[in-house]
Amino acid sequence: MSRINSEREWWKEAVIYQIYPQSFKDSDNDGIGDWQGIISKLDYLQSLGIDAICFRPFSSHLSHQDSTFEQLVKEANSRGLRVISSRADLPISFQTEHLILRESSNFLNPPTELKLSELKRIFRKREQAKDDWNCVYWGDHDTPRVLSRFGNTSKFESESAKMLGMILLTLKGTPLIYQGDELGMSNCAFNAIEEFRDEKVGEIYESVIKKIGIDEQAFLRVCNQISVDHARTPMPWDNTEMAGFTESAASWLKINPSNTRINVASQEINSDSILSFYKTLIHIRKEHPDLVYGDYNDLRPNCNKIFAYKRIGKDFTYLVLNNWTNKTQSFSVKCKASVLNLLLSNYPNESHYESNTFELQPYECRIYEYAH
Repeated sequence: MSRINSEREWWKEAVIYQIYPQSFKDSDNDGIGDWQGIISKLDYLQSLGIDAICFRPFSSHLSHQDSTFEQLVKEANSRGLRVISSRADLPISFQTEHLILRESSNFLNPPTELKLSELKRIFRKREQAKDDWNCVYWGDHDTPRVLSRFGNTSKFESESAKMLGMILLTLKGTPLIYQGDELGMSNCAFNAIEEFRDEKVGEIYESVIKKIGIDEQAFLRVCNQISVDHARTPMPWDNTEMAGFTESAASWLKINPSNTRINVASQEINSDSILSFYKTLIHIRKEHPDLVYGDYNDLRPNCNKIFAYKRIGKDFTYLVLNNWTNKTQSFSVKCKASVLNLLLSNYPNESHYESNTFELQPYECRIYEYAH
């Protein structure tokens, strides 16, 4: 391992949580999130097990130079949470190859989604940059929800959300959780152009769609695929009409109707929830330094069905298996079953391991540890 990879630093071992302030929690009932709202939810963030919170971007109506933000920093620090006002403050590389980078033309010709093999190539490329320490993240406030991109929002919603969390928290680099991903939030169904607050949607609709006469329903379908608003819908704290985000009769952006199922209150009391799975993963990462600093070895670079890799550290190796599909898949690897210690899986009963072959159920993920 290179010098930058092997030297212990807090920002390498940290788990960072990105907050979109407008959409996290409203405290003054104007329908817009604010600093005081975030302060009221710091206990939630502490219970998640993260080490730092960052904000991107700062909302136009909020300043990081006012007294309430200073109070936020103080309250966060008292809970062991660092506050990062800018990602540029960290010596970490933020790569964007895996994101949907929107240009105006994308709304007329939306990009095809990346295949798993293409994602693997991006991750290998980052690992080969030995002088950089990368941030591992699925998305941010400018990209659609990862579960809607790479998961299964119907039959295997929970399983695929947990699998994506497994990958996020076991790859090489500092993981960044975007708000709501720890709950399995997915894209919101917008029923009309008027429901969007995405400036690009309005701009293209007025300057292109209405003038050229392109099918508005077709445009709406594309917006429901790639609009930034999907990542910006208010955080669902409970299953009430306004999701516990605000006591106002309206919020600045539509509440995702999935909050009746996907919300903090219901997941906090469910030991099998996506939130509970994230908490366990974060704990595992903190308890196993070789999982943080170990090398990354992709076991099937060209496979589009299984994402399998090893994290090889000084004392322990971690075998991470992820079924990227909605069908049962087999995976073979030379390993002595007797020495494998299963740390976590998203299925209650581990499938059999025989003759160096694993049977992975739809979207099943597992992480094993074994000593060298």
